[in-house]
Amino acid sequence: MSGVHLLGVGSTSLSRRPRGSRHLAREAVAAALADAGVDAAEVDGVAIASADPGFDLGCYDVLGKAHRPYKCRCGLGAIALHSSWNAVAAGASDLVVCVGHDAAPAAAPVSIETQAAAAREYMQHSGATEEHLARVAAKNRRHGAANPHALLGVAAEPEEILASELLVWPLRRLMVAEPSMGAAAVVLGSHDAGRSRGPKAPRVRASVLLDEDSTGGAATARAARLGYFSAGVEPEEIDLAEIEDPTPVDELEAYEALEFAPPGSGPELVDSGFTALGGVVPVNPSGGALCQGQVTGAGAILPLVELSLQLRDRAGHRQVPGARVGLALSGSASTPGAVKSMTIVSI
Repeated sequence: MSGVHLLGVGSTSLSRRPRGSRHLAREAVAAALADAGVDAAEVDGVAIASADPGFDLGCYDVLGKAHRPYKCRCGLGAIALHSSWNAVAAGASDLVVCVGHDAAPAAAPVSIETQAAAAREYMQHSGATEEHLARVAAKNRRHGAANPHALLGVAAEPEEILASELLVWPLRRLMVAEPSMGAAAVVLGSHDAGRSRGPKAPRVRASVLLDEDSTGGAATARAARLGYFSAGVEPEEIDLAEIEDPTPVDELEAYEALEFAPPGSGPELVDSGFTALGGVVPVNPSGGALCQGQVTGAGAILPLVELSLQLRDRAGHRQVPGARVGLALSGSASTPGAVKSMTIVSI
């Protein structure tokens, strides 16, 4: 297995309004190729995560219809990304474009009742309060206000979040992510392709995909252990993380599963500012799902856009100073049977 590098990234703005899938594909793929500094003719692998055939047409508008030995077509960004990583790591492809798309705001993948039950269970064993949930949501809203592609780019204070409509206790309207539409693409390349682009091509040191029917942090913890072992890093070496967070509880549980905090101690990280910009390990500097919306086709791909920008010191006002190792986690802990995807990238 050889090294895999993250050569380029691109994404569209995220929105609630339907937009032409073909246009979105062209925008995301063209941006990723330009960022990587590669020509479409150099690409020998394509992975597309979308339920819309029109999106494929947009991808090939940019890439052309030349025969490529590696192709993947699926509905989940996590599967497309992991398959692409394996193709490059195994030497089956030298340059792969992996792109995902969410076409229309469907119903939330998990009922609000299920999410609220997960929140109550976590609060019972950890001592987390409604205020902790609101502070996590406020942190991500504050981060997302500096993300030009975010669905919601307006900050909100914890008091405002706690005063928003109660959906099912303890979850309130401003704590729950909405589905969104958009596209994201990455270009993965071999060690030789990465080396030719100098030291600013981050290396994808681990890609883990678990598909098991469980909720809570157990599956995430297993993915984390595999990811850390594969990457050869310890939790203390992570400089920032992008964590799928349809509700604040998913992020809090992930703190513990990723070993940023001992079991039951997630709320302490919130109290200390550990996971805010300026803290020890900023989590969701992009704003997370609360600001970008819930995605499946672009899931696991979109977080790598943020990690790439951060590791190359190109994240603007949300930059994590000196970031060298980033982690992306997709697969909500409150979603039964959700595919867990963990990716570790370093510069």
